[in-house]
Amino acid sequence: MLRRRLAQAGVAIGMLAVAVLGFSPAASASPTSFVAKAVHANGAGALAVQGTGGLAWYSRSVTLTSVTFYANAGECGYLAAEGWQGSTLIDVVYRPAEGGNYYCGGATGQWFTIGNVALDGSQVSGGITQVRVYAVDFYHYVRGYAYCSRTSSACTSGQL
Repeated sequence: MLRRRLAQAGVAIGMLAVAVLGFSPAASASPTSFVAKAVHANGAGALAVQGTGGLAWYSRSVTLTSVTFYANAGECGYLAAEGWQGSTLIDVVYRPAEGGNYYCGGATGQWFTIGNVALDGSQVSGGITQVRVYAVDFYHYVRGYAYCSRTSSACTSGQL
C-alpha cells in the first residue's frame, strides 16, 4: 500500500516537473525565417533588393532577427516590416528609418546589417498574428514581399 502511494506521488511529481520545466512539444510550428526579394520584370528579371532574417514569435509581439538587406549595383531601397492581426495594422517599422535615407548598392552591390527589428503588439489582445516584410527598390518601386503567419510553418513570398 505504501509503495503504491509512493509510486503515485512519484508519477505526479514527475508530471509536474515536466510541465513546470517546459519539456512539452510546441503547440504550433511558426515560421522562423523570411526572404523578401524585389526582382525586376515582375520576378523574371534581375534582383534589385533583398531582405532576409529570422523570426522570433512571442505571445503578442514578433522580432525580426539578424536582418540583412542587399542592394544590387545601381539600386537603392529599404525594408518595411509590418505586424498585423487580421485586417488591422498593429505596428510598422522602416529600415533605414523614414526620412529619405536608403540603402544603396554602389557600383558592385552591397549587403547591409540591420540587426533585430521589434514589432510590438503588446497593446492588443491576441497580439500580432501575421508579419509582412517588404523589400522595396526605391527608384523603380519594385516590391518583393514575405508574408508570415503565426499559424503557418513557412512564409509565402512574391512580387507586388
